Formats: sequence, structure tokens, C-alpha cells
Amino acid sequence: MIGRVLCNKASLSFYKFMLPRYRLFLFVFLVFLIQISACSTVSKQTKPIVWPKPPAEPRVIYELTLRNQSSLSVKQNEERLREIATGISSSDVQSLLKPYDVAAFGGLVVVSDSLMSSVHVFDVPRKKLFQMGWRGQGKLRKPLGVAIDSSQNIYVADAGLGRVVKFDKRGHFISFIGEQGDLSRISDVAVDDINNKIYVLDRGGVESVDHQVLVYSIAGVRLGTIGKRGHKPGYFNHPNQLAVNSHGELFVLDAGNFRVQIFNSKGEYVRSWGKLGNQLGNLARPRGIALDAESNVYVTDGAYQNFQIFNSHGQLLLNIGSGGGQDLPGNFLLPAGIAIDETNRIYVVDQIRRKVDVLRLLQQ
Repeated sequence: MIGRVLCNKASLSFYKFMLPRYRLFLFVFLVFLIQISACSTVSKQTKPIVWPKPPAEPRVIYELTLRNQSSLSVKQNEERLREIATGISSSDVQSLLKPYDVAAFGGLVVVSDSLMSSVHVFDVPRKKLFQMGWRGQGKLRKPLGVAIDSSQNIYVADAGLGRVVKFDKRGHFISFIGEQGDLSRISDVAVDDINNKIYVLDRGGVESVDHQVLVYSIAGVRLGTIGKRGHKPGYFNHPNQLAVNSHGELFVLDAGNFRVQIFNSKGEYVRSWGKLGNQLGNLARPRGIALDAESNVYVTDGAYQNFQIFNSHGQLLLNIGSGGGQDLPGNFLLPAGIAIDETNRIYVVDQIRRKVDVLRLLQQ
């Protein structure tokens, strides 16, 4: 009995002796892992992800991926220690459930989420993420296309409501654009700040002839209609997205006709380009469209799992991205909406991987 007591006291003394040393060892080991991780990060930063691949001159560089609040934060040592110790990363917390479209201007990145029935707003300068349209007046049902004007007002094309909902930059409801019954299948919205117009896309249905673009004043007064269902120039077949350039020209992604059509500010047909094909430079499953300051056209394609960059007359300039098994920058499974802001940053939605990759055009 006495031997057992002495043995237990010896074990307790040994435990008390080793515990602080074990904690010190664990702390030193974790610090060592952080340093290794930091060195790895620096190593990765010395090899930026660019397109086209070397030895060609890079024209586009990857910057970051947006998924949740942590996407806007610089990880501190304490957070990195916790991730190493637990194996749980803050980036595993998912905010985007089924992102569809994206718009960006003035540090705001707006992402529609048709499954959450709301819109995510990444406020980059404030490093904040908030949701809008999930309650109150202007409550969203099935948000699809989004746009943002030069005053940072946000426009949401809602398929459930059948019209556009306008919010301010903090997510407060302003007004509705259009009347219920104006559109059969609303899918996108674009704003022409130069001519104070709002374009709303009605992609129609299988039996419908209302494959068209409705034109409204900035105050929401209906001004006219562009196009109807068909295959001739100026006609549409299941169009799905819109974009407006700095000259007030309207670009329509006419997905069912596998082409891009361009109209002037009066709604008159100008030209079109594109065709169905299984080679780069063709369109197979076009899903999103955006324009840069030089009116180059960016088109995401679900079949190619990438986006292609064309000049305004349809000449292929560059293709970026691929499929692939790993969730890496520029690897897309189902690319959808795409946007370009005034700083030449490109935002690409991947619906399956539930992310927005952010790339930047390099100055030539």
C-alpha cells in the first residue's frame, strides 16, 4: 500500500514536472510550423499564377478567391495557430450556396445567390461581408442577374418576383423596376450610366416569343423593347446576359444562337459574332458576359469550363481557366456570371465550387 502511494506521488511529480515542458515544446513546434507555412507562402508568392503561361508575356494575374468573411481578412498568427492545431480552417465556413452572377464597382463586389434568396455584398474597403434582400420590402425570391451603377446602387433581376429590385449600397430597398407581368422569365439587368437607361433581359420560355430586352429609364419608366424570338440579326433565342460599354452600346449574350449581338444606344442592331463549336474561339455553353474599358468581351462557358476574351468584333485574344479535379485558382467546374470593375479586376463565379475568383489585368 505504501509502495503504491509513493508510486502515485512520483507519477504526479513527474507529470507536474513534464507538463510545462510539454506545453513549451508544443508551442515551439507550432511556431516552427507557422514559420514553415510562412516560408511556403512566400515561396508561392514568388511564383504568381498568371495567364498565359510562361514563357509567354503574362496578361492576367490571380489575386484571391471570395467565399466568405475570412476571404477579406489577413490571417493573424493566433488564427493560423488554431487552424494548425485543430485542422479546421476559417475558409471552410461557406457563405455562398449557389452563386449565380456578380457585379463590382468602387470596392463593392455583389454576388447573387439563388438558393439563399439573397445577395452577398463583399465590401472590400471595410473588409465586411453582408447579405441583402432577405427580409423587409424588396425581399428577394430568386435573384439572378445583378448590376451596380456609378452611384453604387445595386440592381437585382429576380425571377421569382418577375422584375428588378433596386437597393442602395448598404442594402436598403429603393424601388422596383418594371411591373409584374412585364416579363415572362427575367434573367439579367444592365445599367447605362451615360444614357440613364436600364436594360432588363427576358429570356422567354420554350413556347414563348418574348425573348427580348426591355428598356427603362433610370426612374423605372418603360421606354421600349429590343428584339423578339428568332435567328435573324436582332432576334434572340434564350438570351441570358447583358453588358453595356462606355459608349452606351448594349452587348447581348444570345446563348441559344451561340453568338454575341451588339446594339447602339437607340436599340438599333449593329453587328453580331460567334458560332457553335467545340474549339476555342467558338461558343458551346455560354453563360456570362462582361466588358472591359476597351470593349473587349469576356464570355464564360460551361462546356469549356473557362472564360474567353474576345475583341469587340469577336477575335479570340485569350482563354483562361480549365476544369480539373482540384479547387485551384482558375479551375472552374461551372463558371457563370463574370464582371470587370474600374480597376481592371475580373470576377468569375463558379456555381459548383461556390466561389468567386478574382483576377487582374496587367498593364501592357
